[in-house]
Order: sequence, then structure tokens, then C-alpha cells
Amino acid sequence: MLQKEKVMSKKEIELIERQIEKLNDPHFNVDSWKSATNIILSRIFGQDYEGIKSINKIKHSTGGIFIGGSSSNWDNIETCKKQGREILKTCISELETFGLPEKQTKENGINITLTQNQTVNVNFLTSALEDELTVSQLKEVKDIMQANEPKEKKKEKIIDKLRSFGGDVASNILANILTNPNIWG
Repeated sequence: MLQKEKVMSKKEIELIERQIEKLNDPHFNVDSWKSATNIILSRIFGQDYEGIKSINKIKHSTGGIFIGGSSSNWDNIETCKKQGREILKTCISELETFGLPEKQTKENGINITLTQNQTVNVNFLTSALEDELTVSQLKEVKDIMQANEPKEKKKEKIIDKLRSFGGDVASNILANILTNPNIWG
């Protein structure tokens, strides 16, 4: 599995290396580069990654002073490029050493990870069923869901089973789901 992670991080390393190459562009723009770099790093490492915070601290400034007949101008563009290069080299080292970071998931609520394998964490649905059904009723519903039958057949059986539990059970489950603050963010 570790080998697979390191292979997968090759694409990410190439993306970061392209951002390093952009530092040499004669028409380099710090703000555009920072925005693009932040998008790439947040996709790879997540939005709370320290590297993104470091990129955001890079500030480009220019100016000049005129004193008594002589002037002095400054532009810290080379310093900005050097900072960006060092941050991105550190990101590459981290990927080479540790591989891709694991995606963090919350225990409750809806979590959608937009990768090739999209996942949705719907623990609150299980919680809603547990709140409204007895242990034996929950087992009956679970048995129907795990049966090797077509989806439509399962749906019919679940509807019939919920009706057999009483008229308010299905309404209570739906109300429990809809009033869960995690469903609305």
C-alpha cells in the first residue's frame, strides 16, 4: 500500500514542480502564482495545510525613496520567488517521504471527498434509525438491506417493514434526519 501511495504522489510532485518552474517566468505575477499554488496545495494536502499559510504570507512590495537629489528603488520579487521555491521544495520532500496525506473524515455529518472515489459519510442516517427503532426492528431492516435482491425489491420490503412498525415510525425517522444540523451544514 505504501508503494501505491508513493506512485500516486508522483502526479502531485509534478504539479508542484510546474509551480516552481513558473517562478522563472519573465512575466511572473506573485498574486496569480499564489492563487494557483494554493489551489494545488489544498487539493493535495487539504485547506488547512501549513504550506498554504506560508504561501499566503509571501508579500510582494515595490517602492522608492527620493532624498535630496538621489533616489533608491526596491522590489522584493526575488525574495518572494525564493520563499515560494523553498516552500514548494518542502512540500515535495514531504510527499516523497510520507506519501499522500490521508483524507480526514468527521465522525458525524455529511463528508464529501471529491476525488476519483467519491465517498459520503452518512452516519447520521444510522443514528436516526437507531433513535427511532428498537434493536430487533433495526436488525430486521438491516437484514433486508443485506439481502441479495434487486434494489426495487429491497425498497418495497423496507416500506412494508416500516409500516408494520407503526404509522409514525417512518415519519419520525424522516423528521430525525431533517432536524439533524449536520445535514444542513
